[in-house]
Amino acid sequence: MERFVGLLIRRERLEKNYSQEGLCRGICAVSYLSKIEQGKAQAGYDVIVPLLARLGIDFETDQGFLAWAGDRVDTLYRELLAGREEGEPFQQAMSELEGEEARCLRSPWLLDLLLLKAGTEEAAREALLEQVEPFSAVLDRRQYPLYLLCRLFCGRDRDAGPLLRLGAGAFYTVAGGSVYVRRGRYTEAAALLQRGYDQAAGEGSPSLMLLAQVFLGNSYSAMGHRGLMLESYRIARRLGEELGRAELLAAIDYNIGATYLEWSMDKEALAVLEAAPWEDLWYWHKLAIALERAGQLPEAREALARAYDGMEAPERCPVVRKILDLAAYRLDHPDYVKQERYAAMAREVCAQAEKELGEGYARFHLPFLLEALEAQRRYKEAYQLIKEFSYKDRII
Repeated sequence: MERFVGLLIRRERLEKNYSQEGLCRGICAVSYLSKIEQGKAQAGYDVIVPLLARLGIDFETDQGFLAWAGDRVDTLYRELLAGREEGEPFQQAMSELEGEEARCLRSPWLLDLLLLKAGTEEAAREALLEQVEPFSAVLDRRQYPLYLLCRLFCGRDRDAGPLLRLGAGAFYTVAGGSVYVRRGRYTEAAALLQRGYDQAAGEGSPSLMLLAQVFLGNSYSAMGHRGLMLESYRIARRLGEELGRAELLAAIDYNIGATYLEWSMDKEALAVLEAAPWEDLWYWHKLAIALERAGQLPEAREALARAYDGMEAPERCPVVRKILDLAAYRLDHPDYVKQERYAAMAREVCAQAEKELGEGYARFHLPFLLEALEAQRRYKEAYQLIKEFSYKDRII
């Protein structure tokens, strides 16, 4: 805590353009303030509180509140590192802390709350990480791995090596593998996820075992290994059933259906998707495509309308609407492959989807673009695109 409070005082002092002498006058000696700012002095509240008050920070000192908040922070870390952030204990503890967020953010639990929210709230992650960055040098052993993971999620670090070398446990290994899946580094992802699965088994963390197998299935899907994909999903399904994770069971069926569509196994895709309906935008999008390929155009339009209805705050991710618009264009224009506008739309979707959603979304839509380029005899462009995607070497 000494290093954190010292850095907080120094940061606020410099932002307000106070000298050390001006800040500590009447409170402590300049030399003592210097040691506090360097984390070399364990000052009591009788010094810390007046210094922070002079900087405009009403630092929390209520020991009952600090103990209460600390218990909930401990719960959040425990549940997160066990892969149970969707569960009731995590959600309850986070809700209670957010109810007292103002007090937490002027207490020693400031960094923990910011990091835990950044680790689980994708929409706010960048802004939260910005608040943590100035304190990166004083993060403790529990905070630092989560900080590195948030940096990895945000693309500030391209490689998971620094995080994995900390040996922080299965949660971080599986999370690192999931980032590699999103970035299209499937071989590396599969190796990490298998290691994470083994670690989770050793730690007795079935939720992490489940997540590792789901992401392994996604990796093998992208690499075109049908047998390995289905085996990973089979294991994940058994774990999901034991844990009562209905939402992940639905996601597994969706992933299999989407993969079959990508592999042009259209009948199999439609059978899987129709057998496992799911109230999700992406489910309805894939079902619309499967129905389109089956020639059931009215049903495809109905499914696509459900997908449009499922959009939440589309301004946060504009490419989602463009993906749906691409499917709608095909349904409304039987000669879409000859339309230059369609090719331009498909190219924009591929480029934006990789940036905003991940490589898998771009890879799924690449065949639509290649189909249009081939119909328009733009073979050079098609060849260049194929070169850029490793998926061309997959084994199906």
